Amino acid sequence: MFSEILDFDTCCETSKRIDFLYDIFRNDFVDNRCYLGQKIYIDPCSNKKRDGKEKIFWHVITKQNSRTRKREFDKKRACRIKWINVIIENYLDKKIKMFYYFEANKKIRLYLWAYEVDFIVIIQKLGKKSSYLVTSFYIDRNYNKNIYKKRYEDYINRKDIRLNSCEWF
Repeated sequence: MFSEILDFDTCCETSKRIDFLYDIFRNDFVDNRCYLGQKIYIDPCSNKKRDGKEKIFWHVITKQNSRTRKREFDKKRACRIKWINVIIENYLDKKIKMFYYFEANKKIRLYLWAYEVDFIVIIQKLGKKSSYLVTSFYIDRNYNKNIYKKRYEDYINRKDIRLNSCEWF
């Protein structure tokens, strides 16, 4: 289901890396519409741009530096950019664990966790038939994997009553 991880040493020059990645993002979310369950549109929020590219694009290829609080290129996220659309469109596949989580900001978000390859896509619902991509990332530490495993198990076992009847479809 998942394509090969992009090898930036062979796929493009460092100076062209951002444009190369944006071409993939634009194809998957801007030029072509992406749907969850063939019903819920994943809006790339093209009206919200930074440096001529959707803000969410920058979010899926960068990671916040805990020391400087600035976002920096994250090779582990960026090299898996092709997986985002695949995970969304194949959310029912047995390799994807789907769960809802009640965030600290009081929003319920949908997590699509490709647990065998340690990659997560997070989606926020906008309306009845649309949503937006919040982020995606590679789980690069074991303790983080345990966090998502617990969230998944808590959802499956209905431990958070705030998630009762929260399903979008």
